[in-house]
Amino acid sequence: RVGSIFQGSCHLVVLSLALSCGNPQAHFCSGMGKKKAGKSGAALKADEEDIDAILDEAVAAVNVERTQALELSGRGDLSGTRGDWGTAIESYTQAIAVDPNNGSHFCKRSFANRSLGRGVEALADAQTAVSLGGLTSEDTANCCAQLGTILLEEDKVQAASEAFDKGLKFNKNNKKCREGLAAAGVRIERQAALKSSSSAQLEADDIEAQDLRTLPAPEEVLGKGFEVVHLRIGTFEKPVRFLLCTTLAEEAIITPNTCSMLGHKIGTSLDLEDVRFDGGHPIGTLRAVPVTGFVQAQIASRSLHSVIHGMLGRKFLERFDFDLDRVRSIQHFKEAGRASGSGKQGVRIAQHHFPSMSLPGGLIGVPMHLQAFGKTLSAVGIIDTGSMFSTINWQAAKELGMPTDPSDSAFDHCTKVAGATISGVAEMPLTSIKVKICSSTGDPACKAAGVSKEEFEALGKGNGWDFDYKAAGLKPAVEFGRVNAAIGDAIQFEMLRDSAVGAFQGAAVLLGQDVLSQAPRFTFSAKDKQLWLDLPSRVVDAIPF
Repeated sequence: RVGSIFQGSCHLVVLSLALSCGNPQAHFCSGMGKKKAGKSGAALKADEEDIDAILDEAVAAVNVERTQALELSGRGDLSGTRGDWGTAIESYTQAIAVDPNNGSHFCKRSFANRSLGRGVEALADAQTAVSLGGLTSEDTANCCAQLGTILLEEDKVQAASEAFDKGLKFNKNNKKCREGLAAAGVRIERQAALKSSSSAQLEADDIEAQDLRTLPAPEEVLGKGFEVVHLRIGTFEKPVRFLLCTTLAEEAIITPNTCSMLGHKIGTSLDLEDVRFDGGHPIGTLRAVPVTGFVQAQIASRSLHSVIHGMLGRKFLERFDFDLDRVRSIQHFKEAGRASGSGKQGVRIAQHHFPSMSLPGGLIGVPMHLQAFGKTLSAVGIIDTGSMFSTINWQAAKELGMPTDPSDSAFDHCTKVAGATISGVAEMPLTSIKVKICSSTGDPACKAAGVSKEEFEALGKGNGWDFDYKAAGLKPAVEFGRVNAAIGDAIQFEMLRDSAVGAFQGAAVLLGQDVLSQAPRFTFSAKDKQLWLDLPSRVVDAIPF
């Protein structure tokens, strides 16, 4: 009985009122054969009968609402058979208002939205339908089939396959899920065949070209998957998979498992000799490579069902320009400086070119506009190819009008993710933001925070620093779809600290794969601190958590 009431959450208040009449412990204990002091058996029985009557009344009310919702949903079905999807959506929306915990109503509205070409709304309803489930296992399987169908249409084949497979766990004979899973399997095999038969072609100024390898991120994982590059090391017969990370200070790091796999004794560091690209171009010896675990490898293993053996950092990237072409599914490596024209060949032709802002530690940064809650602010954007999702610092949150205390009650019901900070792993709430990379007519000026020029010269140190964007003439150049960004002082922000001036005090955002993957082509030269981007073919906002 209690279970049926919880399915109709509108009447939880009835249950709570019933339990608050007198001592609720007495009512529950009496059901276990215990007696409450001071009451006779007859009185306890009367109390139990009162509770039963209230529960019966609540269950009856829930059943009335459920029947009403099913009637409204049936009207939507009838409108759908006539092709009147607009009216069908209205009926399904009314059904949801009456019975918001039945995923089948969301599933039907998703189908109607899809029939009208409303892809974003259709996907959102399908995701909600799967999270709620239906009244029966068959209904829940149908919700999964609807989500899988939409994902398959968006060419998110792996995620679609997972949705169909999830549906079959609820009902192994569900026809829609069986057919959908088969179709996804054919698509996966076809993609694998095309990829295995293709070979990335070298351009005139390439030293290496590889097929683009992106680790797909499951639907329940925040952000987008990593792009990886294959290297050969010594006499090891298989390629070793590395993630490119623009915020990693070291030239490279590898995991302890990789160290053992390559035949070395596990220690704190080692030299990797005879390193070369998968195509054979020599890289040489990577010296004093740290052997350590890192969070990206853990994410790849647990959530992406793949293995990352190591990461290549900024010192490696200063030796090679990187050109990632998602349209042709190719990644190119060029001699350092080639992309910007300081090498032997010409300049990369792109829709937008951004010289990096002057940042400590060799970080690549661009001026940004962040938008949330009706406000727009200027911030520095740090390119971070090693993060699946983007993160804004607490100063950016403050300037957008959000609370600055992580324990504020405003964040109590926010979805949170774990992130590394200077003080250890911390929970970071999520917020939906719009990001735009800006062009500028001048360089943003650095300014000391909290001290005058005279005080700085007298003390020899400052109290932090920031950028002054007023004279830079910022103008939005590349707009990206909204993303669910974390809020927190991620450890990468600490790299903005200047030894003399102090910590960075302004608004900042780490631009992760959720933003960067929206660009059809992404090129950067760490040596020359230059970045090139092609405009996203379409701007699609992520559904807010």
